[in-house]
Amino acid sequence: MQAIYEYTGIVETVCELQTFASGFTKQDLVLTDDNDVQTKYPNHIAFSFKKDNTNLLKNVQKGQRAKVRFAIDGRVWQDPKTGKNRYFTDLTALKLELLDADGSSTEPMPDPADVPADVLAGDTEDLPF
Repeated sequence: MQAIYEYTGIVETVCELQTFASGFTKQDLVLTDDNDVQTKYPNHIAFSFKKDNTNLLKNVQKGQRAKVRFAIDGRVWQDPKTGKNRYFTDLTALKLELLDADGSSTEPMPDPADVPADVLAGDTEDLPF
């Protein structure tokens, strides 16, 4: 089972979409520290959005607060020239949430009129009120 992590920061940059010969697509989002303390060496963390998840970056702009839910992926590659192993670590983004200054989500709650009737219907006998 893979552990899932969250990181909240300020959007530094949304990198260009990369499309590879295989058809695989990838786009990186770089976040910097989200705190009020100015530091000489802020963290710049790159998260990789892959395949359909690149659509999550369409409306993201520099300076926005964002929370990324991600998994840590690692792999090894053996250099055919030297025979030495190289190790790569990737922060694979699973979800993106844009935040207001107070930390609340900028994504609106669904309108109850948009919720399917079968979700709202149900047995109310076990309600505590």
